[in-house]
Amino acid sequence: MRNLSACARLQLLVPLLAFAASAAEPRPETAPPKRASMTVESEDPAEEPPPPVPQGDERRTIGDYIRDNSGPIRECYEKRLQERPTLQGKLVARFDIGPSGRVIGATAEGITDRELIACVLAAVRKFEFDKPHSGGKLRIAYPFKFEPRPAK
Repeated sequence: MRNLSACARLQLLVPLLAFAASAAEPRPETAPPKRASMTVESEDPAEEPPPPVPQGDERRTIGDYIRDNSGPIRECYEKRLQERPTLQGKLVARFDIGPSGRVIGATAEGITDRELIACVLAAVRKFEFDKPHSGGKLRIAYPFKFEPRPAK
């Protein structure tokens, strides 16, 4: 190609570029004919709205019950302090009270100590409240603040 003029080089290069460009373009494939489709959307019964949060006297009664029965939860923390003396922070227990007054599901977030979370959830699942006034479920989010007691 050294002996070719610039014009001759360009005449050779243009068809090569055109060929390369056409090879890079996706070729349309013959797709099967599209069929009519119909989607029926309905409410999934498994996706029910969350239970309501207790209000007024019911809320105060539930808070009093938790505070009066939090001994096992404090024991969970004190047990973990033996292995992790600097463990402290806030753990929010979220649970539902069923129509019978029993806890029917619980989770927790906050402190990342798995053993403390498991112990607290086991204690929360044993709580038995009065039946909700609504006759249905209630959703509770209760914070537990953990900090070591000062030495006496």
